[in-house]
Amino acid sequence: MPRTIPPEFGIILQFLREGQGVSQAKLGELAHVSPNLLNDYEHHRKPLSRDRLDYLVSFLGIPRERIDATLACLEANRASSRAPREATAYLSAAHRRIEAVVQQAGGAAMDFTRSLLLLLTLEGEGLQARERAEVLWRRLRKHLPEERLLLVEDSRKFRSWALCERVAAASIEAAGDDPKEALQLAELAVRIAELCPGPEPWRWRLEGYARIHLANSRKVSGNMPGAREAMTRGKKLWQAGAPADPGLLNEALVLQIEANLLRASRRFDDAMKLIEEAFRVDRSEIRPSLLYTKARILEGLDDLQGSAAALNEAASLVDAKREPRLALGIRFHLLVNLCLDDRAGEAQPRLREVRLIAERRGQQLDLTRVLWLEGVVAAGLGQNAEAEANLEQVRRELETHRIAYDCALVTMELAVVLLAENRTEEVRSLAADLVWIFRAQQMNENALAALRLFVEAARRETATVGLARQIRRFLYRAQDDPGLEFEEAGAGG
Repeated sequence: MPRTIPPEFGIILQFLREGQGVSQAKLGELAHVSPNLLNDYEHHRKPLSRDRLDYLVSFLGIPRERIDATLACLEANRASSRAPREATAYLSAAHRRIEAVVQQAGGAAMDFTRSLLLLLTLEGEGLQARERAEVLWRRLRKHLPEERLLLVEDSRKFRSWALCERVAAASIEAAGDDPKEALQLAELAVRIAELCPGPEPWRWRLEGYARIHLANSRKVSGNMPGAREAMTRGKKLWQAGAPADPGLLNEALVLQIEANLLRASRRFDDAMKLIEEAFRVDRSEIRPSLLYTKARILEGLDDLQGSAAALNEAASLVDAKREPRLALGIRFHLLVNLCLDDRAGEAQPRLREVRLIAERRGQQLDLTRVLWLEGVVAAGLGQNAEAEANLEQVRRELETHRIAYDCALVTMELAVVLLAENRTEEVRSLAADLVWIFRAQQMNENALAALRLFVEAARRETATVGLARQIRRFLYRAQDDPGLEFEEAGAGG
């Protein structure tokens, strides 16, 4: 059985290197190691063995004993954070270990040891604050939005940085299923930040963090001007408060939210730069989510193969039990991309996994979309009868719930199947059923223009498989890229 490499070694390498004022580039030059590899070690993307750590630290002019001292501090501090109900006993044990470490390190290392203790104590306190915030969030979530706000206004215990962070996270979680709830939670996070005790620069940092989440919730609600305003204000506060943040708030998540906003504004190159920066600062906490965002940016650039590669990596990393919504979204988009790239054969074996995740979540709309996906894969495999049955059922359900954009997409999938069998009369009838979508005003103008082109071609019975496929692919892209314009290519069938 292979020996497990503890991630603490990466933490220790980063701490010792930075403590000596040595950059990754300089250490790489001294040790003849790529700075990118050092970055991977420090952020736990690649395993770092103790022998390798000893080798790298030797170029910093630090004795081996310093590594043991740092490990002892780390273990003592983490022990103190594992059982909050017995914190006093654990902290006492931690203090005894720390004193032993100080003696081991010697007087010359006193400043180093104390700075390490401060760093690791902060880590432990952060864990405990987040545990308390989780308890408070469970109480808040039972109340109506206006009642939650009253609790925050009336009780100091609901005004912590960790609760602000937790409510902001809940806003992200709600965004896919309930944009209105996501917006209310982001606004609540902003209010908690405004009332949070502490130095003013720390409140700036926290409020900036919350307002950046507000930008995300406004984006998913369709309020792009409001999203840009919240992002601009949030970034100013976030940056102004940076000196007051010892590393508690996740910078990678902030960069990811901004990248998603840039993606929605069709600034794909800028979005890609930000997401690459997010990978560099990520502490191995949100890598699957970052890969998902990268994949969506690549979709905007019409790079389906690059998007599929990023989604494949994300699917291998995400924990489906801990983050079922993210796991489902990653896999759903991966299989759609494969089908759009005429690779339905690769998608088919993965359908069962997607359905199992959706069934565990228990959301009816998720199950409807899985049925849709099964129809798309069947169509890609030439199983037209199964594809038609699935897609027609999904179309009826989406029309019943008046979910316009998804209904338009499924209609185009169904049109491809029918046109492949020269059933133009049925396609004309199908197009006529889209009238309610034009009245619903739930789609952007570019998507509606493409859909009108299809309806007119179907009415004249001149619609082809080629045209239907072009519009289908365009609608998938335009869903998250409303500024994209449809350009009809040769529409042979």
